[in-house]
Amino acid sequence: MTAHFMNVLRQAFKTFDRANHASFNTNLQHLKQLTDELTYRDLHIKEELFRPHAGAPSPSHAQGRAPCSYMHIFEDERFSMSLFIVRGSSSIPLHDHPMMFGLLRCIWGKLLVQSYTQQLGPDEPLHYDTDPIVVKVNVEEPCLVSPDTPSAMVTPRKRNYHHITEAGNGVAAFFDILSPPYDADMPMYGPRSCRFYRPKSDGGQTQLHCIPSPATYYCDVVDTPKTVLQCAFKCADEDYAENVPETQ
Repeated sequence: MTAHFMNVLRQAFKTFDRANHASFNTNLQHLKQLTDELTYRDLHIKEELFRPHAGAPSPSHAQGRAPCSYMHIFEDERFSMSLFIVRGSSSIPLHDHPMMFGLLRCIWGKLLVQSYTQQLGPDEPLHYDTDPIVVKVNVEEPCLVSPDTPSAMVTPRKRNYHHITEAGNGVAAFFDILSPPYDADMPMYGPRSCRFYRPKSDGGQTQLHCIPSPATYYCDVVDTPKTVLQCAFKCADEDYAENVPETQ
């Protein structure tokens, strides 16, 4: 098992455990520091996966190739971990992370992340819009991430909408941690959904208009290395064992 990935997993369990709410910010910064050091080797991924034509169908079926690939790593009610591979001119369309924290660690190539922050007053409470139509936002500076840069971060109040584009030599990949995960239940609202948007500017004001999921965006699924799954199961078992006495 990879020691560093185990450290990331254990810190994620610690960070997003509600029992540690008082030390959340400190734990989140520690999790980010560990994630900033994560490499594709820590996930036992072979470089062949990042070649431009890795996993591509035969030439006669080239038009059916998915623009992105997805690898599921771990998910429970507190957080999820996954890997995305973006190829060629493809991108992850502009989407939201409703009331979520997120870390995006580029482990291969380069990615351009264009983020937006919803316009909210300093003391204005967050709420979950089950049917968003238009969201007023501030445009953040674009962020170029690579294995040599820190992870990009989203929070419930900052950079919570973003568009991710491959910006290197044809293939880029990123590991992400999201908390709570999509589909996690919210009191009074139900499961979180991922919504897509199109930005529009009018008189200096940028608005995000909610749109259906773009037909051009879809993913195929990449198998998760067994050693990585074993790490996730081991850490989940450790966390369960630590918390059982507290719930009895």
